[in-house]
Amino acid sequence: MILVELSPLGRKPHGCPAEAQRSWARYVATHKSVTGLFNTLNQLRQQGDPRGPISEDQRDLARAAIVFTAAGVDACLRTLLRDALATLLTTDGPAHGAFTRHFYDQRLSGSLTNATKKAVVSLDPRAALIDLYVQDLTGPSIQSWKELRAVRSALGISSDRLDDTVLQTHQPFFDARHEVVHELDLIDPSGRGTRGRRHRDLAAVGEQCNGALRLLEDFISPTARAVKAANAGSDSEDTADTPELDT
Repeated sequence: MILVELSPLGRKPHGCPAEAQRSWARYVATHKSVTGLFNTLNQLRQQGDPRGPISEDQRDLARAAIVFTAAGVDACLRTLLRDALATLLTTDGPAHGAFTRHFYDQRLSGSLTNATKKAVVSLDPRAALIDLYVQDLTGPSIQSWKELRAVRSALGISSDRLDDTVLQTHQPFFDARHEVVHELDLIDPSGRGTRGRRHRDLAAVGEQCNGALRLLEDFISPTARAVKAANAGSDSEDTADTPELDT
């Protein structure tokens, strides 16, 4: 019997800054939850005939793992954007360029929405605009490889490190999440013809969930390094601006 397992957690970014701590914690919590589901699934398989048919209860555990993993991906990346952007946007780099392009193309062209106007005149316009930016990038939840691409650009992560081809390989996982959440995994959710449920391959589900969670490391680690560099640059400027005291 092939066990359904996740790869071990990767190494936390060295000197992980505060702006990446909450996202990493959500990644760890998601990994723990999905591991628990797979452990239960494996135990059920071992208790019965491992060569026998997979029960619907066992497939439901696999479906739950898909939902938990998708929720974790969304929570981790949404948190990373909210916590890291304020620091990343203090420097004139790729993250700031993506931020500027988005507002010129999406929010500041044509008639301004009420949400944009309220953000501009708020007590803290910068923070309010970042909140709008995160909403635009993630919507109700991150549900496609194109939204992963938008998050990658917003965080200033190089496409050479995390290219579109890599991100596209995770679209089947998002498709599965949609089928489980919105269609209850029914083959024909409209009710016409057969309404049986999809027979998900457990090994494939394990690979999809594992790949999606490992992908989070490729977002968190470079963002942590970029934040540290931005903070180091800010500290250097503060030191240079501090006048020397006469002794």
